[in-house]
Amino acid sequence: LELTFATPIHQGSIRSLSLAAPSSPDKPGTILSCGYDEELKTHDWSKKLHSSGQVRTPADFGTPTCSAFAPPTTAPSTHCLLGFSGGKIVVYKKRDWSIQHVLEGHKGGVASVAVHPTGRIALTGGMIDGTLKLWDLTRGRIAYTTKLPSVSKRNEAVDSLEWSADGTMYGWCSGNRVTVKATDSGKDLLDAEVPSRINELVLMEGGQGVFVAAACNDGSLPVLAVQALDGSQEERRAILAIEPVDNPVAGEERFKCIRKIEAYRVATCNSAGVVSVMNLEGAVRMILSDLTDENSQGVQSDDENDSEEDEELAVDIVESVQLGTGARITCLAVWYSNDSVEVTEDIENLIATVDDATTEAKGAKRKQDEVDMDTATVEKARSLVKQAKKIKKKSQRKKKRVAEA
Repeated sequence: LELTFATPIHQGSIRSLSLAAPSSPDKPGTILSCGYDEELKTHDWSKKLHSSGQVRTPADFGTPTCSAFAPPTTAPSTHCLLGFSGGKIVVYKKRDWSIQHVLEGHKGGVASVAVHPTGRIALTGGMIDGTLKLWDLTRGRIAYTTKLPSVSKRNEAVDSLEWSADGTMYGWCSGNRVTVKATDSGKDLLDAEVPSRINELVLMEGGQGVFVAAACNDGSLPVLAVQALDGSQEERRAILAIEPVDNPVAGEERFKCIRKIEAYRVATCNSAGVVSVMNLEGAVRMILSDLTDENSQGVQSDDENDSEEDEELAVDIVESVQLGTGARITCLAVWYSNDSVEVTEDIENLIATVDDATTEAKGAKRKQDEVDMDTATVEKARSLVKQAKKIKKKSQRKKKRVAEA
């Protein structure tokens, strides 16, 4: 993780960050920041422009609280939705940031917004009215309103909304409760409570199924299986990938934000300004594994033991950095470039190079009566061979697990 730029953009806190669909695979799309100062600013990552545009929001709408582009991932993003503390939802044209629709949203403010992958519909959650609203963006009007009794009784906000990548399910959180529903039938796929308040959630999708990861106020990071493993609704599987802090108040250790990168990799940030990239595949494997398999252990080789130690970790913190700005993180947006093909090619090239070095070393050994061996070179080649074979075995095991799933 490298800091590209850090500069004051808004007067006051930044309430929302969102990314437009990228125009090319190797560059992120336009970044939109919404501030407490009631201003919207766009940032061009490719041109390294801190602020490439500025729009003043309507004066009587309140503070912008959430935002999302439409379509969210398929280029080009043509519109942007903003929710306001006054309750209105504004649809902007991305081309010139003119207002296309003003939707009468929620009583008491809009807490969250999520656009369907098609860009044609969107969900919004209220701050205090305990409702979810489905909007038809092609016509600029409401399609459906759902009252959430458990939310409205507590007067809690629908803090986070998320669609699955294919749009077949959506999830939200309110307080310490997380819910996932099927889009076509409205059936509950997950409805559970965790020990602490959830600040944000993500739907992680990979070869082993769909899982929810939640950023919690007590510093914990629970991972929950969306669908019951045996097809029933009675049994649920979950695990705390990161345990809560021991203090009564988590303080700077609380997770403020979480965003999906790919598969079971996520990016998180806490109140202390620590941004981390985490791999939660270990937690997923633990949820899926049977208790008998977890308790049984056999005789294994050193390489297999090394691999098993990696698999026993519920979370692998790939990289972490603490921002030295002195300010608390309020929101997070993530973009990634998938270069897994290049990594695989690099591994194969490393193995091929090592095999060549091994062949040369063996040839030198046969001719040791004629040529003096360079011991350091041979030992280095052997070390590289061992390292490359270890990488190849892990890669093969990973491919096997994906194929079996």
